[in-house]
Amino acid sequence: MRVFDVAVIGAGPAAYAALTAMRGQALSIAVITGATKRTNVEGPPKIVSVAYERQQPAHLTERTVVSEGAPPLFSSAEIGGLANYWGKQLQLYDSGDPWGDGPFLESWKDYSAACDTVQADLEITGGVRRERLDNGFEKSAPRLLTGTAQAPGSGLDAMALAFKARLNELEQAEPIDGRVHRIEAREGLVSIELDGGNVLQARCVFLAAGVWGTASLLMRSVSQLDRLMFRDHAPYTINCFRLDRALGSARSYADRGNFNALTLKHKVDGRCDMFASVYAVSQAPISLLTATFGLGPHLRGKRIGRLIDFVQPVRIWTPRTQVQLRYDLHHTTVEAVRLPDPDGDTQLQRLLDWLSAHRVRHTLGTTAPGQGFHYHDLTFGPKEDPVDDVVRSAFSGLVRVVDASCLQRIGCPPHTLTSMAQAFARVRHDLQANQAMRRAI
Repeated sequence: MRVFDVAVIGAGPAAYAALTAMRGQALSIAVITGATKRTNVEGPPKIVSVAYERQQPAHLTERTVVSEGAPPLFSSAEIGGLANYWGKQLQLYDSGDPWGDGPFLESWKDYSAACDTVQADLEITGGVRRERLDNGFEKSAPRLLTGTAQAPGSGLDAMALAFKARLNELEQAEPIDGRVHRIEAREGLVSIELDGGNVLQARCVFLAAGVWGTASLLMRSVSQLDRLMFRDHAPYTINCFRLDRALGSARSYADRGNFNALTLKHKVDGRCDMFASVYAVSQAPISLLTATFGLGPHLRGKRIGRLIDFVQPVRIWTPRTQVQLRYDLHHTTVEAVRLPDPDGDTQLQRLLDWLSAHRVRHTLGTTAPGQGFHYHDLTFGPKEDPVDDVVRSAFSGLVRVVDASCLQRIGCPPHTLTSMAQAFARVRHDLQANQAMRRAI
């Protein structure tokens, strides 16, 4: 049986960052992508619409029912991960935000440098034309992953293309499609069993399968684990009429071709305590509208049109929109155990008061929990042991989790770039430590 120096499990943003940290290393690397040929015609309307527009099937797996009438929870099963469906806002956290300081990133300068490294070969648009508004608010074009250096403008294919390009740079990297069923530490090696029954071994493993993929794999691999918890954000949603009174005409920002049209923030002492995404419905595909209303995707390539922008949806993240989700093997559903309370949210009220002062009419709603906006902070057992502690104990230090599962605290903005920086720093740390150990021997 072949033994690899390193195995990376996953093929999304965190795995891409992990491979970035391995450039220039003389290592044999097994990259288990998680890709499968099984398709899924269900899923959230955004995924249904994007798959239809791309003329490619949606590859989702590990479907799990969520309580509170929320949509089912999925893991991605293809190269590029869920970035192929959601797109990604690569937001750089401010110095006062919880960006993951610690043994891997000791200062905000280290964090910022890691962010620069992992996004160097990606095409990022927006985020720079910031305009200060009254009452401490700030607006800017959303900072979006829109392509790669080799394939500018590739849109929702960007992460898949970036991942494949990184693989091609690593001469001893071998991509292996398929999903991992179980991992086990044996005599200084990690045995990796795939769904089809094939087995390979590696001297160390970097687990980057996404929070739900990582959680499911660990539950299958460690017999004493029967309960887990993780966190997410369940943002508020408001539909605004005459939002131009506060943010200016939608014509100035709705022609960029992105449904996600504008970012609105409020900051205090270098910390973002309110993050909002303003959407331009005119830029959305008609297939998203038809899928949302249960009619299935239709009219590929057609957009809704400018007239619809007289009502604009806004999604709002605050510290109070965090939810906690629990999964117990004995109940088979993911249960939301803590939900946002709009009535007690001062950051939300500040925004609503500001909109009212500008005579913007709005209706407030909430988002069902568990939709994967900001999964993080994976823990296990009744004592809620952090995932880092669990894998260190179960696999004798041979496995390291590098996706957002290990982020115990996140801020209000999307944390994808922060998760990538943490993945890069963790892999770099472990490789340097292994090199130092070999030199000492």
